[in-house]
Amino acid sequence: MKKVFILGFFLLFMLKTAAKETEVPKKIYIPVITKQVDTSFFQLIKSGVEQAAEVYDIETTFDGPKLGESAEVQLDLLKSVLSKKPQAIILTALDSQAAAPYLAEAKAAGIPVIGLDTGVDSPIVKTTVATDNYSAGAFAAEKMGQLLNGKGKVGIVALDRISEEALARTTGFIDTLKKNYPDIEILPPQYDSDTVARAKEATIALLTEYPDITGLYGQGDDISTGIVEAVKALDKAGKVTIIGFDSSRTLSDAIKEGIVAGAISQDPVGMGYVAVQTALSAYKGEILPAFIDSGFFWYDKSNIDNPEIQPYLFE
Repeated sequence: MKKVFILGFFLLFMLKTAAKETEVPKKIYIPVITKQVDTSFFQLIKSGVEQAAEVYDIETTFDGPKLGESAEVQLDLLKSVLSKKPQAIILTALDSQAAAPYLAEAKAAGIPVIGLDTGVDSPIVKTTVATDNYSAGAFAAEKMGQLLNGKGKVGIVALDRISEEALARTTGFIDTLKKNYPDIEILPPQYDSDTVARAKEATIALLTEYPDITGLYGQGDDISTGIVEAVKALDKAGKVTIIGFDSSRTLSDAIKEGIVAGAISQDPVGMGYVAVQTALSAYKGEILPAFIDSGFFWYDKSNIDNPEIQPYLFE
């Protein structure tokens, strides 16, 4: 009888333990940790995250370093959310190598990690939700080729030569021009032009060395602003076909004034929304593709004021 009682107690204990381990949380918690929390771009991503959280009735937080803060701030945030045992984590890593121990901790705890925007360089990450920057660069090249009627000389003012997003935006642009517009001469890209001042300096150098440039491609909002300032300073505004990337007040005004032909804009709201959907899928154990394109679109003078476009033009 005693043996039966002990066996019954043991079985009851095991059943309670198993139930606890497989217990569905009262409310799913999916935190988002970004590389910059206070920029317009990431605030729009936050908007998409919050929309998805409301639709799917989940709890979320949106944190990250402020502009200029170190990667240590992000690592502290990652450590904090791990202690809360979330159902999934969405992450844009400032330093993937430094984040590796925390990613390993997440994996050991069965917490899926989803990359966002520039993502995380780690095999632990289930997938990355971001803009297909190669396709965006290719699209910019098609627009440039069409606007130049397949002839001319084009300069590229690039973010850098090492980040995946910069390389993809450059490679997609160059590959497409070479393939579809062989009569357009492509000048060596000007790298490390990731601020307005550096982009302006690089553009002035390009226009001075190659005064017959007919097209300029800028890879980001600060770069596009720097290009606009440079052509104005050299009295070349409206004389060079400029294609930008992302958005800013300066870029929008330049498009309306005819200084910039148009620009590629990402969809940060959609990116945030899809990231939450994807994190939910990962929590449920669904198979995910290695990359999920959140989309991009072209805007110019003809559609910049359209209601569908306006919400996505961040400043």
